[in-house]
Amino acid sequence: MIPGRVLAAAAVQAALVAIAVVWRSVDHGSAWHDGAPLGGTHAIAVPLALSVGALVGVVVVYVSRALVRATTWGRRMHTTLREGLLGLNPDATALAVLALTTAVGEEALFRGAALPAMVPHVGTAGAVAVSSVAFGVLHVPSSRRLLPWTATACVMGVVFALLYLATGEVLAPVAAHAIINYENLHFLLANDLADPSVDGEHTAPA
Repeated sequence: MIPGRVLAAAAVQAALVAIAVVWRSVDHGSAWHDGAPLGGTHAIAVPLALSVGALVGVVVVYVSRALVRATTWGRRMHTTLREGLLGLNPDATALAVLALTTAVGEEALFRGAALPAMVPHVGTAGAVAVSSVAFGVLHVPSSRRLLPWTATACVMGVVFALLYLATGEVLAPVAAHAIINYENLHFLLANDLADPSVDGEHTAPA
């Protein structure tokens, strides 16, 4: 059974999707596609975007695990985030629902709607920068130990934006974002790095 906490988060993300769709429809655009599809058709562009996004997601997961192993700030951030998740059901279905709905909602809003809406006003580079900072602000820390979380969210905002611009499909950053979310949630719940008996070796994706 999916916890109410996860269902509530999914409802919030559904609201973000609705905002994104309405926002883009006002500009006669789509919150899911932008520009000419890769290969001339969405039948080619969509699986290609999903594949590229998934690859980027896997790379980011392994880089983040390496940083947690190698840095003090990474372990502190991990421990602080884990404390905020205590009580969350580690069931794979619940984690998958939370990871996917968060990815869809945030990517539809920040990459599918905000980014293309800002391009005519501040240019592509400006739109990438502003939307990425806004995405980082969404991850405002409750502790100084989480400042790296906010900083990395800004960096990932740029990565997600570039995925969107390269493929023209929101599904590319959605795939990357969902994989990162799921693997990080699983890793946070499964590993108490504040416990000296944990050596950081249990870091492979589920």
